[in-house]
Amino acid sequence: MIGCILLAAGKGSRFGDKKQFLEFGGKRILDYSIQTVESLPQIDKVIIVLPEDNIDVEIKMNKDFEKVLGGSERQYSVYNGLLHLNSCDIVVIHDTARPFANPKMFTDGIQNVKLGWDGSITAYKSRDTVKEVLNNKVIKTLDRESIYIVQTPQTFDYQKLLYAHKKALAENFIATDDSALMEREGFKITVNEGSFLNFKITYPEDLELANAILKK
Repeated sequence: MIGCILLAAGKGSRFGDKKQFLEFGGKRILDYSIQTVESLPQIDKVIIVLPEDNIDVEIKMNKDFEKVLGGSERQYSVYNGLLHLNSCDIVVIHDTARPFANPKMFTDGIQNVKLGWDGSITAYKSRDTVKEVLNNKVIKTLDRESIYIVQTPQTFDYQKLLYAHKKALAENFIATDDSALMEREGFKITVNEGSFLNFKITYPEDLELANAILKK
């Protein structure tokens, strides 16, 4: 079975509001991800992780889905979702603040895990020169050819990701994405093609950009 965890439990501290419930283009931001996942026959069950005070929000979906409470950190929200997918073989993790993720990003990740990779992350090669800076001083220029901008969806072998999460929880280790937990345990992770358009709505100006893209 293939499961998908849609993360919609953010508090919106940087945005100033719970952006996942804001509307643009006539739909809530999280609805774009819901509709993309619903279009994928490979995905059997969907877990939608929500804030406690929004757990009763209306979700319309034809697939088997379940609403789950989020945690104080993104990592804990994913872990809560994993615990509700105990019969899964493959799991896809996606941030609903990325409304422009396309179906191919999901299917490519799933295919890579089926081919034997422990995980597959959506990413694209950096277009810009990247510098390492410490205390406002440029330390060095990194090799752009080996720098990738990481996004979601990210797809993993379910049991291996659950193991990595349990290990991190026991050792009080927090990471900004699930791949970092897998890398920490030595699992093999590959890359599937992302897009500059698959950006995360984090600040109000990101929503302005999303509206402009939708109109175009």
